[in-house]
Amino acid sequence: MSIEAVNKFLQKVTEDQQLQEELAKALESENDRQAATDLAAKHGYEFTPDELWAEIQNRQSEFQQKQAAEELSEEELETVAGGFCAFLTPAAIGAVGAIGGGAASNAKW
Repeated sequence: MSIEAVNKFLQKVTEDQQLQEELAKALESENDRQAATDLAAKHGYEFTPDELWAEIQNRQSEFQQKQAAEELSEEELETVAGGFCAFLTPAAIGAVGAIGGGAASNAKW
């Protein structure tokens, strides 16, 4: 049930701008995993910091495997070379930050 709660919370983060902002602030704290877990609990999602970390590592691993398996098309290469990423919406950028630490550069995970 806890991994399911983690997944539901992370999905909610991708959909809710306010929650993205709250999570970004939580990730600035000294114990960011606990702060993220506390934030989730405040919104009704119960799981431990270790369960959150395990799911984040799992998602990163799946993403890396998918990336390794795919090659970019000519159009995608041109987009990357031009510095424009049309397929990332603000919600997706927030999710990436929450999941992989990309947008939250102070995250310790």
